[in-house]
Amino acid sequence: MRITIPRVHGATPREKLIRSLALILVFAAVIWAFSKNNERVVEMLNQKASIYDETKTLDKEQKKFILSFTKTLKNEFGLDCRIQIYGGDFVVPDLDAKTMYIGLAPAINEVQIRFPAMMRQALGQEFIDSLATEHFLPSFKYNDWPQEIQVVLLAIFDRLTQLQEGTSPSEQ
Repeated sequence: MRITIPRVHGATPREKLIRSLALILVFAAVIWAFSKNNERVVEMLNQKASIYDETKTLDKEQKKFILSFTKTLKNEFGLDCRIQIYGGDFVVPDLDAKTMYIGLAPAINEVQIRFPAMMRQALGQEFIDSLATEHFLPSFKYNDWPQEIQVVLLAIFDRLTQLQEGTSPSEQ
C-alpha cells in the first residue's frame, strides 16, 4: 500500500507555500481537536469509574469535588478511589491492592469502607471505624450524607498528608 500526499497547486511559488501551510494548519487543527476530544472522553470514563450514584443525589459540584479528590489521591499517593452509592443493598466489588473504596446505601443504613493494606495500616483502624460510625451513619438520619462524603474525603486526605509529612495527627 502506498500513501499519496495530495499535490498543492498554485499559480506562483508563494501561493503554493501559503496553500501548503494552510493544509498543514488544517491537519494540525484536526489532530488537536481529536486529542482534546479523547482527553474529554477519558475524563468522563474516569469519572464514571470513580463515582457511581444509583440514587442520583449527588449534584455536579459534589461529583466534581469527588473527582478532584480521586485525581489528587492518584497524583500524590498513587492510589485509586471508588465511591459507590446504592439505592438498596450492594455487594463490594473486587478491588485491587491500590484502590480505596467507599460504598454507601443510605436507604438501609449500610456503609462499607475498604482501604489498601498499607493505607489501612497507616490510617489506623480506630480512624477508619470513626469514618463510618461518627460520619456516615449519623448523616443517613439527617440525609446530609452527600456533604459528609466531602468531609470524610478531606479527613482522609488530611490524615494521609500528615503521615506523609511525618507529623502525627495528635501533634496538631
